Amino acid sequence: MSLEIQEGGPETQSISDFKKGYVYFLNNFQNIVGSFLQFLSTGLTEANKREILSFRKTLDQELDRSQKKIKEIIFNLDEKHIYAQVRKDYSRYFSRQIEDNNRDEFIQFHLIFEMLRYFYIETKEGWEKLRSSVLNNQFTDLDFQKNGLLNYRILPALEKLNSLEILLKRMSFILQIDNPNCLSEFKPTKPKYRDKGMYRLSAVFDESLYEKPKELEPEDTGIEYQAEEVIKNHKEKTKDNWKTIKQKVKAEGELNYIQAYGKYSWNSDQHYFFRYEIDKYQAEKALFKTAISLDSHLGADEQVLRSELIRSMTSIEKKSKSADDFELEYQNFLKHFFTFCENIILMNMMLPTQFKYVFLFHLGPSHFYMIAKKFLMEVNTGYVHARGSDGKKVIRVIPGEYVKKHVIDYWNEVILPNVGEEKNNLALLKKITELIEDKYKEISKLAIKNYDELDSEIKTSKPRETIFREYMNEWMGAANLIVFKRFVKNKSF
Repeated sequence: MSLEIQEGGPETQSISDFKKGYVYFLNNFQNIVGSFLQFLSTGLTEANKREILSFRKTLDQELDRSQKKIKEIIFNLDEKHIYAQVRKDYSRYFSRQIEDNNRDEFIQFHLIFEMLRYFYIETKEGWEKLRSSVLNNQFTDLDFQKNGLLNYRILPALEKLNSLEILLKRMSFILQIDNPNCLSEFKPTKPKYRDKGMYRLSAVFDESLYEKPKELEPEDTGIEYQAEEVIKNHKEKTKDNWKTIKQKVKAEGELNYIQAYGKYSWNSDQHYFFRYEIDKYQAEKALFKTAISLDSHLGADEQVLRSELIRSMTSIEKKSKSADDFELEYQNFLKHFFTFCENIILMNMMLPTQFKYVFLFHLGPSHFYMIAKKFLMEVNTGYVHARGSDGKKVIRVIPGEYVKKHVIDYWNEVILPNVGEEKNNLALLKKITELIEDKYKEISKLAIKNYDELDSEIKTSKPRETIFREYMNEWMGAANLIVFKRFVKNKSF
C-alpha cells in the first residue's frame, strides 16, 4: 500500500502519513500510545501519580483500547486477510459474480473505510475525554500537565485523529456516501460503485477530487449493492472491544491464531503472533480415525519401537481404540512434550527458573513451535501411524498444523496465565537477552574449537562457511540456534 505522491494542498498535506500506507499511519499512532504507556510506567514521580489518580483508570483503559484496536486493524489489513474478506463479502455488494479487479478494489476500499471509521468514532471520543480530564484537573506541576500530558502525548494523538478524519471524508466522497453524519454514528454506510471509479488509497490525494461531480448513478446497472448485510451494527460501543470480538469469533468458529501481545511496540510484533491453517488442521485431525498407533515416547531404542509398531498393528487393544482415544492420547503426549521442550531450553540457556514464563512469552509461540518440531524429529517421536486411503499402506506423519493448534492452546492455558506485568518490563527482557547472548558467545567458542580440531583434509575440501553450515546443528544445537535467532542481534550464522 505504499505510495509515491507529489505534495499537494493543505488538506492532502495533513494526511501525508497515508502516503506510506494505512499501516504506516496506524504504527505512528501506536508509537504515541506505546510512548505514553512507557511514560506512565517509568516516567512519573510520586507527585505526578497523585495528580492523575482521579482519572488514571480512564487513562489506562483508553490507552489499552486504542492499542488493541490498532493491532486488530493491522491484522485485518494484512493482504491475505483483507483479500479473503473481499471474496467472502463479494455477493453482499454485487448481485452477480464478475471477475473484475476494480470491483474487488471497491469492496476492499469500503471495508477499510468502515474499519477506520469505527476506530475514529470510538477513539476520538476517548482521547477528547482524556484531554478534558487533564484540562479540568487541578495540577501543582503545570509543566507535567502542559507538556508531559497534553503537548507531548494527548494533543499529538488528537492531531493524528484529525488527519484520519480528513482521510475518511475524502474516502467517503470517492465512495459517494450520502450520510453527512457517517463520522459520528455507527450506522453502516452505503457506497455507490462506478465502473470508472478509482478505489485505491492514492485516489484520496487527487487535488481535484472535490471538483468532480459527487452525485453519479452507478454505471453498471447489473449491480445490486446490499449494504445492510456488509457491516453489522455496533449496538453498544462499550461492547465492541477486543474481548467481545474474540468471544464473537469463538462463537462463530474457533480462533485459528493467537496475538500474545504486550503493551508496547517492542513486545507486540510478529514474534508474538502465531496461526495455523484450519483446512490442514481438520485434515490432520481426521488421521486419528484411521490411526493404528502413535509414537508418544520421549526417547527410546529404535528396534524396540519398530517391534512395538508391528505388535500394535495386530493388537486387539489397539483395534478397539476409537479416534477419540487416539486423539486424547496424542493431546496428553503434546502437553508432556511441551514441558519437556521448556525444560531442555531453560537448561541449555542456563536461565534461572524465575525467568521461565517471561522468557517463553518473549520467545513466542512461533519459535516455540519450531523448537518443538525440531525435537520431535530429533527424538523420532510424535508420529501418527495411520492407514492410507487404500486401506493397505500405512502412513507415518507428524501432524504439524495439529501441533500448532495445541501450541496456541498451551500458550493460552499455561504460558499467558503464568506471566504477569513482567512481560512489559523492558529491563527484564534486556537481562534475559544478555544471558542468552553470553550463552551464544560460549557455544560459538566451542563451535570454533570443534572446527579447529577437524582433519586438515576436511578443512581444505570446502570453504569455512560451508563447513560451519553443515556442522552447525551438531556443534551448537538445533534448538539453541532457534533461540539465538530470536534473541541475538549480531550473529555469525
